[in-house]
Amino acid sequence: MAAFDLQEQEQIAEIKAWWAQWGKLLITVVVASLVAFVGQYAWKAYQKSQGEAASAAYAAVEKAFQSKDAAKTRAAADTMAQQQPGHALTSRAMFLAAKAAHDGKDLAKARSALEWVVAHSKEEGMVDVASLRLAAVMLDQKQFDAALKVLDKPKSNEFGGQFAEARGDVLAVKGDMPAARKAYERALSLLEKDSPARELIEIKLSSLGAAK
Repeated sequence: MAAFDLQEQEQIAEIKAWWAQWGKLLITVVVASLVAFVGQYAWKAYQKSQGEAASAAYAAVEKAFQSKDAAKTRAAADTMAQQQPGHALTSRAMFLAAKAAHDGKDLAKARSALEWVVAHSKEEGMVDVASLRLAAVMLDQKQFDAALKVLDKPKSNEFGGQFAEARGDVLAVKGDMPAARKAYERALSLLEKDSPARELIEIKLSSLGAAK
């Protein structure tokens, strides 16, 4: 090996000194960057696999629902709830389970499925729709106070009119006509002027008669 001249030796010494001071930090940064890259790639791959798994699981729920098998529909939905509780499709699976149970006159299971959606869904609109359906089930069960509690306040303002109307329905069946009237009037004030729901609410108001 050829001997280094004085200038080259000085340069080598400077490199060694720099490496001694900064080498470990540089390695740490490079390794951290690689770990972050690999982690991000792995996370995307995981999300993709989870999405595919959720889609396959939801297909099983749909198949059971279409075959009008309420028990299998709920079992498949429960499996999703255990394995993919945070996935948007899981809430939709529970909706199908709730409808299958309701069609089969099993109000208890319909209620528990909708309660799961209200408790676990991360979509405000989904929670509000589930709350409206849950209140309807509770009304069928004559659980008036529980239904009113569910209808206390929507997550999204766009459901304000529907919640007020539903409260009016519960209060009317409960026999509190003055409160039902106020709820229906509030629903009308919240709905758009051209909303098709207005006509039905006005009919409901008329049916209350002169209750005050």
